[in-house]
Amino acid sequence: MRLFSLVCAALSLAATAAPVDLPSLFDKRALVKPITEIEGILSDGSKATVYKIVVRSLPHDHAMGPWAPATLQDKGGYWEDTVDKKFYRVDADYLKILNQRGWNMFDADGTVHRTKDRTEFDKVARQELAGWTYEQAAKDGVTNSVIELQPIEQIVTIFLPKNPKASEAVTPLRQAKFSPRSGLGISTNGVRFFPPEPVHRITAFKNIAPLDPKGGHTGFGHEYHYHRAPSVMDNDKSGKVVGFALDGFPVRGPTEADGSAPQKLDSISGHDHDGLGYHYHVSHEWPYIVGGFKGPLGTAVLGDADICDATKTGGNGGKGDKGGKGGAKGGKGTPKGGK
Repeated sequence: MRLFSLVCAALSLAATAAPVDLPSLFDKRALVKPITEIEGILSDGSKATVYKIVVRSLPHDHAMGPWAPATLQDKGGYWEDTVDKKFYRVDADYLKILNQRGWNMFDADGTVHRTKDRTEFDKVARQELAGWTYEQAAKDGVTNSVIELQPIEQIVTIFLPKNPKASEAVTPLRQAKFSPRSGLGISTNGVRFFPPEPVHRITAFKNIAPLDPKGGHTGFGHEYHYHRAPSVMDNDKSGKVVGFALDGFPVRGPTEADGSAPQKLDSISGHDHDGLGYHYHVSHEWPYIVGGFKGPLGTAVLGDADICDATKTGGNGGKGDKGGKGGAKGGKGTPKGGK
């Protein structure tokens, strides 16, 4: 019995190990100020030391877009088709496939139908979040279009546990409770990771919302975020840490350090081996980033905030005390962040 307890204790220590230096891995260009430590409340109500990471929401290490091609002569972003499950470049060939299904994605002169401004983009948000019928959207919303919008820069504070701790059982993504602003975690370049796109809710209106070549696009809060990790889109085989999940555990690229495929991943895309401590691996397959969480969560809020309370999961997840609504340069966004 004592041996069993010792083994369990060893496994617990391995799972809670933090073998990476989080502050050193972040792109300094993304940081509004140096990363600090404060006391916060995690999603399970426990108190813990958390990193306070204040970032600008736009990437400094790559260009954003394209998403929608302007004409059939152009190439847009990438979209995983809901019928054949293939990953397509959004171009003339793919848009013609959609038209063959009865969609209407371009005019006779080759002009592609796309959201032309913020007003149209916000109509898409309303119809999706309110559960409109296709007929309602055809009359008062947006249908048969490629959805895009240039994102705005926002100041965001994300709080991550300094010493992530494993819970007795993992929490699948669909059961996890976290602020819509938080996403799943954050890339080392300051851009948040978001859950898989609700593609069927999007295509119900004969719309698509492509990702750019780095795996990101603009969400309903007008922020830029990733649904696929750039390391996946770039076919990176270094196995390096590319970000951190909301529970504080590292997120690594799609391979191990030797370029091999990760083995014995659990149900939420994580494992623990070779003294690395528990970590996740991103993938080109669902759930793309992480499938849930190993431990209690931190949170994220708009603006430069000093209070971490991850038990608050609605709206902004807490008050940002310097950035105001939408953060610096952000203005007022729609209430929830992202598709």
